Amino acid sequence: MTVLAHHNARKVDQYLDQHHAEFTQLGKQLFDAFDYDKKKDRISSQIRNLQQVACSAARFADIEDFVKNQMGKTGNREWKQIGESVLQQLSQLRTDSATLAEDVEEQMTVRLKLARGWVRAVVSEYLYQVARSQMGDPS
Repeated sequence: MTVLAHHNARKVDQYLDQHHAEFTQLGKQLFDAFDYDKKKDRISSQIRNLQQVACSAARFADIEDFVKNQMGKTGNREWKQIGESVLQQLSQLRTDSATLAEDVEEQMTVRLKLARGWVRAVVSEYLYQVARSQMGDPS
């Protein structure tokens, strides 16, 4: 992976800030779909798996492929419920990466940086919703 030019790194950070509300909304939807195991006080391994894939992927398509794979598994109703929303946001990141960098190799790096910022926002909101639920916050 190449290092992003400073001006492109700033563009990525600005993009992530501008779209943060959309990403946190998806985090709330993930909480509604996956919830967490209240009896064992454990969060969904699916959320951690999504985070792990996004943070370790060598290619942006690996993240999309993970979601599609989970959606296609038998008995995985949660991913069937939320998967299209996740794929839509990933598709938007893919499209918007072309406007943030001109060079094709730089676009690939931008996509991965966007995906990692995206997953941090989504998972953070999911975990925040877990904490609110644990504290008995009804809203």
